[in-house]
Amino acid sequence: MVVDELDALRDKFEGCAALAFADLSTKMILVTDSGSNLRREALDALCAEAAFLLGANGTPALAEQPSDKASVTSPSQMRVFLRAEQEPNDVLCCICNSKLDADAFVADAGACLDRISGSE
Repeated sequence: MVVDELDALRDKFEGCAALAFADLSTKMILVTDSGSNLRREALDALCAEAAFLLGANGTPALAEQPSDKASVTSPSQMRVFLRAEQEPNDVLCCICNSKLDADAFVADAGACLDRISGSE
């Protein structure tokens, strides 16, 4: 179940505040982790940011090719966006503490996304 996968990833990384599985073709968040308290407006903005940074439907917004991952950081927060390898419109949107081990998180988040991408 997608929620269980997202919950397990969030539980593994203490600095992870919210996870959302989105479909860029519709620009909609499909599922969030069960502990997420983000309002619909915040989820919509997160999905729009993912579409802008990664590109949707094979069309890049910022580069010549769509990207597989992107991040936005500030002193207090890091937002990470990952594209599924097999389903390019499936993305994982993550809001984390900026002190989180980004390399370890991205590796585990990518594996999580690959598992849930085909199980929607």
